Order: sequence, then C-alpha cells, then structure tokens
Amino acid sequence: GGSMNKADKVFILIVAVCACLLYVPLLWSAYQDAGKEKEVVVSYKDQEILRKDLKINDVYTVKGTLGDVQVEVKDKRVRVEKENSPYHLCSIQGWVEDANRPIVCLPNNIVVQIEANDADEDAVDTVIQ
Repeated sequence: GGSMNKADKVFILIVAVCACLLYVPLLWSAYQDAGKEKEVVVSYKDQEILRKDLKINDVYTVKGTLGDVQVEVKDKRVRVEKENSPYHLCSIQGWVEDANRPIVCLPNNIVVQIEANDADEDAVDTVIQ
C-alpha cells in the first residue's frame, strides 16, 4: 500500500488547492466591492438629476412626472419611500443594496440605482464603448 498512500496525498493536495482557487475569486470580488464608493444615482427620463453617497443616511425629494418622489438612503441601502404612481409600483420594490438592481419608477419616469464607482472599471467601460 505505500504507493497508494502517496497518490491519495497528492489527490487531497490537488483538491485542497482547487478549493482555495475557487474561494479566492469570491473573496476578491467581495473585497473589490468593499473598496468601491457606492453612490445613489437618480435619473429622470435618462437625465441624471441626483447623485448622493450611499453611506449618508438621508431622504431626498426629486420631481417625477406625477409629482414628488422621495428617495430614502439608509444603512447603505436605498428605496423609494413615497411617490404618486398608481399602485405604488416603485415603493413596493422595497430596499435595494445591489448595484445591479435599479428601482424603476415608470409612471414617474424615475430610475433609482446604485453605482459602485471604481477608477479601473470606468476605464474598462470606455474601452468597450
């Protein structure tokens, strides 16, 4: 059994290394997100009308097609607190802390989204366009 044992050890080592390699990107992306300055960006008909730091707790009022829309920032999350759209489609979307999930307020033509800013990322975006 000596040779068998050595193969087992090599196999275990390979599995351990693979596990680490799989884990590193997760840590890396979490680290990268943590390093980014997140901002709340509110757009009206594709025009940016408000940009605020996600770390600052506050309530902002912006003008939508049907009247005022209140955007609340709290604990690095954002939500539409009050708006005049039928069925309150935007406020029921609740809290968002994810940069990939905008709150779309169609009747008011308002879009609230979180942007994670990172110098390198901007450079990549310019290349793509």
